[in-house]
Amino acid sequence: MIDDDKQQEAIDYVLGELSPEADAAFENELASDAELRDFTWKLTEAYASLPLATDAARPGPELFSRVMMATNSGRRPIFFSALPWALAACLAIALLVMSLVYSSSRRELAELSRRDAIAHLQIASLQAQVDAYAKVSAIVVWSASRQRGLLQIQSLPEPEPGHDYQLWIIDPALKNPVSAGIVSFPKLRAGSMEFTPDRTVATAEKFAVSVEKTGGSAVPQGPIILVGQ
Repeated sequence: MIDDDKQQEAIDYVLGELSPEADAAFENELASDAELRDFTWKLTEAYASLPLATDAARPGPELFSRVMMATNSGRRPIFFSALPWALAACLAIALLVMSLVYSSSRRELAELSRRDAIAHLQIASLQAQVDAYAKVSAIVVWSASRQRGLLQIQSLPEPEPGHDYQLWIIDPALKNPVSAGIVSFPKLRAGSMEFTPDRTVATAEKFAVSVEKTGGSAVPQGPIILVGQ
Protein backbone atom coordinates (compact mmCIF):
# COMPACT_ATOMS: atom_id res chain seq x y z
CA MET A 1 0.00 0.00 0.00
CA ILE A 2 1.39 3.42 -0.96
CA ASP A 3 1.67 5.71 2.08
CA ASP A 4 0.21 9.23 2.26
CA ASP A 5 3.52 11.02 1.71
CA LYS A 6 4.28 9.02 -1.42
CA GLN A 7 0.76 9.61 -2.78
CA GLN A 8 1.20 13.34 -2.23
CA GLU A 9 4.54 13.17 -4.02
CA ALA A 10 2.83 11.43 -6.94
CA ILE A 11 0.22 14.19 -7.06
CA ASP A 12 2.95 16.86 -7.06
CA TYR A 13 4.76 14.95 -9.81
CA VAL A 14 1.67 14.82 -12.03
CA LEU A 15 1.00 18.53 -11.46
CA GLY A 16 4.63 19.40 -12.23
CA GLU A 17 5.28 20.89 -8.79
CA LEU A 18 8.42 18.89 -7.93
CA SER A 19 11.89 20.35 -8.28
CA PRO A 20 14.02 18.97 -11.15
CA GLU A 21 16.01 16.88 -8.66
CA ALA A 22 12.92 15.50 -6.92
CA ASP A 23 11.27 14.90 -10.31
CA ALA A 24 14.22 12.82 -11.50
CA ALA A 25 14.34 10.87 -8.22
CA PHE A 26 10.63 10.12 -8.44
CA GLU A 27 10.98 8.86 -12.01
CA ASN A 28 13.72 6.50 -10.84
CA GLU A 29 11.29 5.15 -8.25
CA LEU A 30 8.64 4.68 -10.92
CA ALA A 31 11.03 2.51 -12.91
CA SER A 32 11.42 0.06 -10.03
CA ASP A 33 8.07 0.26 -8.20
CA ALA A 34 5.17 -1.24 -10.16
CA GLU A 35 2.55 -0.27 -7.58
CA LEU A 36 3.69 3.36 -7.52
CA ARG A 37 3.87 3.38 -11.32
CA ASP A 38 0.30 2.10 -11.60
CA PHE A 39 -0.95 4.61 -9.04
CA THR A 40 0.76 7.50 -10.85
CA TRP A 41 -0.62 6.35 -14.20
CA LYS A 42 -4.17 6.20 -12.81
CA LEU A 43 -3.69 9.64 -11.29
CA THR A 44 -2.48 11.01 -14.61
CA GLU A 45 -5.48 9.44 -16.37
CA ALA A 46 -7.89 11.02 -13.93
CA TYR A 47 -6.14 14.35 -14.19
CA ALA A 48 -6.22 14.31 -17.99
CA SER A 49 -9.80 13.05 -18.25
CA LEU A 50 -11.43 15.90 -16.39
CA PRO A 51 -13.36 17.94 -18.94
CA LEU A 52 -11.44 21.17 -19.38
CA ALA A 53 -12.59 22.24 -22.83
CA THR A 54 -13.71 25.82 -23.24
CA ASP A 55 -16.33 27.17 -25.62
CA ALA A 56 -15.02 27.87 -29.10
CA ALA A 57 -13.95 31.47 -29.73
CA ARG A 58 -15.30 33.20 -32.80
CA PRO A 59 -13.50 36.01 -34.68
CA GLY A 60 -14.81 39.52 -34.07
CA PRO A 61 -17.15 41.08 -36.64
CA GLU A 62 -14.47 43.56 -37.69
CA LEU A 63 -12.14 40.81 -38.97
CA PHE A 64 -13.86 40.38 -42.33
CA SER A 65 -13.67 44.15 -43.05
CA ARG A 66 -9.97 44.22 -42.12
CA VAL A 67 -9.24 41.25 -44.38
CA MET A 68 -11.12 42.80 -47.27
CA MET A 69 -9.29 46.13 -46.84
CA ALA A 70 -5.92 44.36 -46.70
CA THR A 71 -6.76 42.26 -49.74
CA ASN A 72 -7.88 45.22 -51.87
CA SER A 73 -5.23 47.73 -50.76
CA GLY A 74 -2.96 48.98 -53.56
CA ARG A 75 -5.07 47.41 -56.30
CA ARG A 76 -5.73 49.15 -59.63
CA PRO A 77 -9.35 49.69 -60.74
CA ILE A 78 -10.84 46.41 -61.97
CA PHE A 79 -12.73 46.13 -65.27
CA PHE A 80 -16.39 45.34 -64.81
CA SER A 81 -16.11 42.00 -66.62
CA ALA A 82 -13.45 40.82 -64.15
CA LEU A 83 -15.27 42.04 -61.05
CA PRO A 84 -17.16 38.77 -60.23
CA TRP A 85 -13.92 36.77 -60.42
CA ALA A 86 -12.08 39.32 -58.29
CA LEU A 87 -14.82 39.29 -55.68
CA ALA A 88 -14.79 35.51 -55.63
CA ALA A 89 -11.02 35.50 -55.15
CA CYS A 90 -11.23 38.09 -52.37
CA LEU A 91 -13.96 36.13 -50.66
CA ALA A 92 -11.95 32.91 -50.89
CA ILE A 93 -8.90 34.61 -49.38
CA ALA A 94 -11.01 36.19 -46.65
CA LEU A 95 -12.61 32.87 -45.75
CA LEU A 96 -9.21 31.16 -45.66
CA VAL A 97 -7.76 33.82 -43.36
CA MET A 98 -10.83 33.74 -41.14
CA SER A 99 -10.61 29.95 -40.94
CA LEU A 100 -6.94 30.09 -39.95
CA VAL A 101 -7.52 32.81 -37.35
CA TYR A 102 -10.57 31.00 -35.98
CA SER A 103 -8.65 27.72 -35.69
CA SER A 104 -5.68 29.44 -34.07
CA SER A 105 -7.90 31.31 -31.62
CA ARG A 106 -9.64 28.10 -30.62
CA ARG A 107 -6.33 26.36 -29.96
CA GLU A 108 -4.88 29.29 -28.01
CA LEU A 109 -7.98 29.85 -25.91
CA ALA A 110 -8.37 26.13 -25.27
CA GLU A 111 -4.75 25.95 -24.11
CA LEU A 112 -5.13 29.02 -21.87
CA SER A 113 -8.32 27.61 -20.44
CA ARG A 114 -6.66 24.24 -19.87
CA ARG A 115 -3.74 25.82 -18.03
CA ASP A 116 -6.04 27.98 -15.91
CA ALA A 117 -8.26 25.02 -15.05
CA ILE A 118 -5.28 22.83 -14.19
CA ALA A 119 -3.97 25.50 -11.84
CA HIS A 120 -7.23 25.34 -9.92
CA LEU A 121 -7.72 21.60 -9.84
CA GLN A 122 -7.96 19.86 -6.48
CA ILE A 123 -6.76 16.27 -6.25
CA ALA A 124 -7.56 14.10 -3.25
CA SER A 125 -6.37 10.61 -2.43
CA LEU A 126 -8.99 8.72 -0.41
CA GLN A 127 -7.87 6.38 2.37
CA ALA A 128 -9.70 3.35 3.73
CA GLN A 129 -11.39 3.78 7.10
CA VAL A 130 -12.47 0.15 7.35
CA ASP A 131 -10.13 -2.85 7.20
CA ALA A 132 -12.29 -4.60 4.62
CA TYR A 133 -11.45 -1.79 2.16
CA ALA A 134 -7.74 -1.53 2.97
CA LYS A 135 -6.72 -2.51 -0.58
CA VAL A 136 -8.98 0.08 -2.22
CA SER A 137 -7.19 2.93 -4.03
CA ALA A 138 -9.31 6.00 -4.79
CA ILE A 139 -8.57 9.39 -6.34
CA VAL A 140 -10.85 12.39 -6.76
CA VAL A 141 -10.06 15.22 -9.18
CA TRP A 142 -12.26 18.24 -8.45
CA SER A 143 -12.81 21.52 -10.30
CA ALA A 144 -14.47 24.06 -8.00
CA SER A 145 -15.01 26.56 -10.82
CA ARG A 146 -16.93 24.01 -12.88
CA GLN A 147 -18.48 22.23 -9.89
CA ARG A 148 -17.57 18.92 -11.51
CA GLY A 149 -15.24 16.10 -10.62
CA LEU A 150 -13.87 12.74 -11.61
CA LEU A 151 -13.63 9.69 -9.37
CA GLN A 152 -11.37 6.70 -9.96
CA ILE A 153 -11.34 3.68 -7.66
CA GLN A 154 -9.39 0.45 -7.86
CA SER A 155 -10.15 -2.83 -6.06
CA LEU A 156 -13.55 -1.70 -4.79
CA PRO A 157 -15.69 -4.77 -4.08
CA GLU A 158 -19.21 -4.90 -5.45
CA PRO A 159 -21.71 -3.56 -2.87
CA GLU A 160 -23.83 -6.04 -0.99
CA PRO A 161 -27.42 -6.54 -2.22
CA GLY A 162 -29.68 -3.71 -1.11
CA HIS A 163 -26.78 -1.25 -0.79
CA ASP A 164 -24.97 1.39 -2.87
CA TYR A 165 -21.77 3.33 -2.46
CA GLN A 166 -22.33 7.08 -2.25
CA LEU A 167 -19.83 9.91 -2.74
CA TRP A 168 -19.86 12.97 -0.46
CA ILE A 169 -18.16 16.37 -0.49
CA ILE A 170 -17.51 17.91 2.91
CA ASP A 171 -17.72 21.71 2.98
CA PRO A 172 -16.88 23.16 6.43
CA ALA A 173 -19.38 25.98 5.84
CA LEU A 174 -22.27 23.53 5.52
CA LYS A 175 -23.94 21.56 8.28
CA ASN A 176 -24.10 18.29 6.35
CA PRO A 177 -21.92 16.71 3.66
CA VAL A 178 -23.12 17.34 0.11
CA SER A 179 -24.07 14.30 -1.93
CA ALA A 180 -22.13 13.86 -5.17
CA GLY A 181 -24.27 10.93 -6.22
CA ILE A 182 -24.29 7.16 -6.18
CA VAL A 183 -20.98 5.59 -7.07
CA SER A 184 -21.85 3.72 -10.26
CA PHE A 185 -20.12 0.36 -10.03
CA PRO A 186 -20.36 -0.39 -13.80
CA LYS A 187 -18.78 2.98 -14.62
CA LEU A 188 -15.94 2.41 -12.19
CA ARG A 189 -15.28 -0.94 -13.81
CA ALA A 190 -14.82 1.03 -17.03
CA GLY A 191 -12.20 3.22 -15.34
CA SER A 192 -13.78 6.35 -13.93
CA MET A 193 -16.95 8.22 -13.09
CA GLU A 194 -17.76 11.91 -13.46
CA PHE A 195 -19.86 13.54 -10.77
CA THR A 196 -21.57 16.81 -9.84
CA PRO A 197 -22.77 17.73 -6.33
CA ASP A 198 -26.42 18.20 -5.42
CA ARG A 199 -25.71 21.81 -4.48
CA THR A 200 -22.94 24.36 -4.94
CA VAL A 201 -19.83 23.61 -2.88
CA ALA A 202 -17.70 26.63 -1.95
CA THR A 203 -14.87 24.71 -0.29
CA ALA A 204 -14.33 21.00 -0.81
CA GLU A 205 -12.36 20.28 2.34
CA LYS A 206 -12.72 16.51 2.13
CA PHE A 207 -14.27 13.77 0.01
CA ALA A 208 -15.79 10.60 1.40
CA VAL A 209 -17.49 7.41 0.27
CA SER A 210 -20.10 5.69 2.42
CA VAL A 211 -22.21 2.54 2.19
CA GLU A 212 -25.89 3.43 1.97
CA LYS A 213 -29.14 1.66 1.24
CA THR A 214 -29.98 1.27 -2.46
CA GLY A 215 -30.74 4.68 -3.94
CA GLY A 216 -28.61 6.62 -1.50
CA SER A 217 -29.41 9.04 1.30
CA ALA A 218 -29.85 12.78 1.75
CA VAL A 219 -27.19 12.69 4.49
CA PRO A 220 -24.69 9.94 5.34
CA GLN A 221 -26.33 7.18 7.37
CA GLY A 222 -24.14 4.16 6.66
CA PRO A 223 -20.47 3.60 7.50
CA ILE A 224 -17.84 5.88 5.92
CA ILE A 225 -15.37 3.58 4.19
CA LEU A 226 -13.10 6.08 2.39
CA VAL A 227 -12.02 9.63 3.27
CA GLY A 228 -9.45 11.98 1.72
CA GLN A 229 -8.49 15.58 1.19
